[in-house]
Amino acid sequence: MQSKSSHASGDGKRDNKSTRRVEIPVTENIYGGMTKAELSEAQEKELQLGQQDRIMEQTKDKKNALESYVYMICLFNTYRSFASDQEREGISRSLQQTEEWLYDDGEDETENAYTSKLEDLKKMVDPIENRYKDEEARLQATRDLVKCIGDYRTAVNSIPPMDRESIINECYKVEQWLREKTQLQDSLPKNVDPVLWSSDIKSRAEELNSRCKHIFRSRASNREDSKGSSQQDTSDHK
Repeated sequence: MQSKSSHASGDGKRDNKSTRRVEIPVTENIYGGMTKAELSEAQEKELQLGQQDRIMEQTKDKKNALESYVYMICLFNTYRSFASDQEREGISRSLQQTEEWLYDDGEDETENAYTSKLEDLKKMVDPIENRYKDEEARLQATRDLVKCIGDYRTAVNSIPPMDRESIINECYKVEQWLREKTQLQDSLPKNVDPVLWSSDIKSRAEELNSRCKHIFRSRASNREDSKGSSQQDTSDHK
């Protein structure tokens, strides 16, 4: 039979061993890494590239907008009757020049160049487009004002003669103004700026509403005051 392990002492007890921790310094070396200066430079370059991409995209959008506008105006003949011969000739010439520029010198231009060309065209077309759009708006505003006048003339039947006369006079003045302006407007060709814009008619309608409502409110207030006075007199005589 073999004797006990040599790790055990003669009395059967294990030897106590002490453990000592030793700190070993470690140095981290990263090969191929970037310095702070290099990292900052790379970030700056990334920002510049992003900005360039945005500028290119915006420039492309402006160019497309200009091309679309030129194409639309070339096809859109609705405005023709609202433009004078001189205006039509000027617009036609500018459209042709812009179209030629787009596919020649303007093939690769800046955002500002495309924006400027578009604004120049709109300055010529916008007045004509405004005349066209306001014609229908003016008709609708006229219908609304005539209805407003009719409504107030109907409503006056419920108020005393003195207040009724005030509202009738207000309606008459606005009606006369509308008739005179409409006659003058109808005498003009479509290719000149209106003497009567839809905004003018809307303003008159708002003024009429304001004045008539003030008369109605004043009447209601006076009626309440009279009612209060009557109740007070009745109370005093009890």
